[in-house]
Amino acid sequence: MKNKFKVFVGVMIILGLLSCSKKHVDKSSTTSKPDLDEPEKAIEIGPMFTTYKLDYAYDHSFIYHPGQKKWHMYGIPKDHSYFIHLTADNLTDEGWTLAEPFRDKGQSIWAPHIINHEGTYYMFYTSIGTPREIKLATTKDFITWQRTDEPLFAWKSDVCPNMKNKDPMVFWDEEKEQWVIYVSMLKDATHWVVGYATSTDLRNWSEPEICFDENTTMPSVESPFVVKRGEWYYMLLSARPWPYGAEEIFKSKTPYHWEVTDLVASFKPWHAAEVIQDLDGKWYLSHCSGEKGKDYRMSELFWNDGLEN
Repeated sequence: MKNKFKVFVGVMIILGLLSCSKKHVDKSSTTSKPDLDEPEKAIEIGPMFTTYKLDYAYDHSFIYHPGQKKWHMYGIPKDHSYFIHLTADNLTDEGWTLAEPFRDKGQSIWAPHIINHEGTYYMFYTSIGTPREIKLATTKDFITWQRTDEPLFAWKSDVCPNMKNKDPMVFWDEEKEQWVIYVSMLKDATHWVVGYATSTDLRNWSEPEICFDENTTMPSVESPFVVKRGEWYYMLLSARPWPYGAEEIFKSKTPYHWEVTDLVASFKPWHAAEVIQDLDGKWYLSHCSGEKGKDYRMSELFWNDGLEN
């Protein structure tokens, strides 16, 4: 009887040790279940994969055309004189097809952003000059474009004749039923901020206001991109710190104001990310590696906030 008791105690001790060991491993595992009450601890990305290789890659935009059943991507090549145009049947294809580029009368252009509104595709982009201009071109097929001669706006002020408006991104605010355009810009002669303006028709925009200001003289508020998830508005910024820093994500309960302390995630190295939802519902984070990596990449994005269902 004593021997049986000793065996029983020994087994229980071993099981106890295994249980403690398992708990310790689970606690430190990066794949443990996130706390859904704290979404900033839940945002994750998967492994990166290359979608297209070229000598130079920078700011870009992805859009799906349901009639063509094609994905389109426009981005900045090395000399900034046009936008490279790539197409693919599937968002995650590795090796997209080179298509007809976009040009604007030989002008240097930056940072395209494209939305689909009622079957018309609106491309917002920066035209380089003094002051820099935010321009618009529209298309229905990505072959024939209607370009506006006059810019949508070219913000300047008495203290800043060139507010260096760049990297436009357009977001639909369902609550106020208006469009919001975000840009990286100067608020005075030296300090960079994220500015925004509003519109009801995508062509006439309000005067700029500021939604993110960290009082910095470095252009580390590049490529703003906004996504709404539930009650939260997430803003992505890159080049933090400038020029080859992290992609950082901030959250707020309004699409018109974020604080530096609202930081919830950081991915490094990363640059000029866009958030794209695929046709199957999966989310992806795009990446342009600039002169260092020389390609466009993507990673699957996991919000882990309980909203996928």
